[in-house]
Amino acid sequence: MELGEEELTSSVKRYYKESLKHSLGQCDFNFVLSDPRLPDNPIVYASEGFCSMSGYEHHEVIGRNCRFLQGPDTDRRTVLEIRDAVREERPCQVHILNYTKHGNPFWNLFYMAPVYSRKDGTVVHFVGVQTPFSAAATAAAAPLASKKLNLMDAEKRKEARSECLQQIQGEAPMRVWFALNEIQGCVCFVEADEQEDNHKCVAKDEDKGRAACAVQTILCNLMENSRIGGGGRGVAETRCKEIAESAVGGVVCSSLMLSLTRIQQSFVLADPKLPDIPIVHASKVFCEITGYSQEEVIGRNCRFLQGPDTDPEAIRKSIAGEHACTVRILNYRKDKTSFWNHLHLSPVRSATGEVAFYVGVQLAMDIVDSAGDENVGMTPYMKQLGAVGAVKVAVRSLQGSGLRRSFKKNSEE
Repeated sequence: MELGEEELTSSVKRYYKESLKHSLGQCDFNFVLSDPRLPDNPIVYASEGFCSMSGYEHHEVIGRNCRFLQGPDTDRRTVLEIRDAVREERPCQVHILNYTKHGNPFWNLFYMAPVYSRKDGTVVHFVGVQTPFSAAATAAAAPLASKKLNLMDAEKRKEARSECLQQIQGEAPMRVWFALNEIQGCVCFVEADEQEDNHKCVAKDEDKGRAACAVQTILCNLMENSRIGGGGRGVAETRCKEIAESAVGGVVCSSLMLSLTRIQQSFVLADPKLPDIPIVHASKVFCEITGYSQEEVIGRNCRFLQGPDTDPEAIRKSIAGEHACTVRILNYRKDKTSFWNHLHLSPVRSATGEVAFYVGVQLAMDIVDSAGDENVGMTPYMKQLGAVGAVKVAVRSLQGSGLRRSFKKNSEE
């Protein structure tokens, strides 16, 4: 689902003053801001340095997830390290091979840091800083026997790689590591030990120093230009308020939010542990159907959709008995027009068996009726169950530390 320009722009305007753009424009760094509360954690701001480094125009970057910089030789383990850091809402620093718009590879020291809301402790943005390796660091990865060719000639790269593979056959435990380092317009094939990537590009102290300076400068600019007034929307580089402390405000951590935004159906998530079981997340499709904005929905009980002829008894019994139910209920939009809602309500249980949330998936009855005679594809009811299943997976995957990946280097035997 593509995001509109207004959504992407408001992501920045909601938390920062107009002066931020000028302030960040003075920074000679390669960096982006992404919003984990929007579907797929898209980039909402990209510096001129980032665009120059990657070769992409500004409009080609905004609204996209950073994965477009990855390529065939980007280490999958490194990518998973970044994903885990996003899920766990913590900083991370990795060496990663990225690609420009024209397919040219380059090594960079990538540092990512969360930006927290002072109001409730949620992550409102992630800062991603890319620091290209210095010439000394890139040259350190040069092989003992390298093959040089023009970067733009894909066919020659393929031939050279095959030739290099043939040359080292039988030389175990060596393997070919196709680093594709850009050294004066050339590509290098790097041989590395299977257990130790001795020739892998590693950032020099000067690279790490530049990266640390960039991150600190950008975070300071964000804090100085944050909107402190108007609802306390200031930001901080450390969490000032734990998520558990801000639960009364219906706060959902950004990791769960990121998973929920991928579910492209009309649904809400309500928290039974809070007074009056308020909605803590409403999908974009739900807002489109009802006419309410997310700000008007979050923190309210679902009864605001009811009207004169609404019968909520089946829903009350379902919640009291902590079991699922499917009902046909009359609801009302913000403009007071009524619509019949095919609602499926289900408890979402934690690993301990307690009800952590209730998820309600809505379908307008005209959609259900029009699909009644179709014999192919998923039925509306199956789609509702699919959405419920996706929510349950998202909630349970964030509980406990057992899902954290471990990337341990092979120890010498």
